[in-house]
Amino acid sequence: MKHHVEGMLWAVSLLSLIVAAMTTTKAYLLVVAVVWVVSSVTVIPLHFCKAWRRWREVPNKREYGAWVGFETLATVALIGLFVYVFSSH
Repeated sequence: MKHHVEGMLWAVSLLSLIVAAMTTTKAYLLVVAVVWVVSSVTVIPLHFCKAWRRWREVPNKREYGAWVGFETLATVALIGLFVYVFSSH
């Protein structure tokens, strides 16, 4: 079960976006939005923590570190942009 938590959280995050796109009730949309936020806030740091812990074990440390570093920076930039856009309006 422990190995599948990240995959289940990614699935919940994706499915909640699909359900949000198909719903029209605002109260139900609020519940789906909360589920999406909670699952995303949980799974994104979990993904990067596991990726950086795995860095010691991979044979191609330089390439892996560059790629995970790029993923981390891109994700932080995207989240920062997301927060900026929604807080400025």
